[in-house]
Amino acid sequence: MTDDIYEAARARGLTRSKRGFSKTLLGRAPNYLADRAADGCSAATLLSLYRRLGELGEVELQAITFQRMLDAEARNDETRATVRQ
Repeated sequence: MTDDIYEAARARGLTRSKRGFSKTLLGRAPNYLADRAADGCSAATLLSLYRRLGELGEVELQAITFQRMLDAEARNDETRATVRQ
């Protein structure tokens, strides 16, 4: 889910590793991205990333992250609707 954002951040010199990305840009534990790779990041984590990218002036990556936040919220809403049925 965030692999393309990670790769773009790495290409721009914002991070050198997934551990650094997790800690510095996601605001999580160094192993967060590796542990969550299959499930994707939570909406709260994406919000942290969105804010951090804004601080760094990375508007393009911020826009991609915003779309991922919307996607994560939509999945959460679908899950809630399924559980209610």
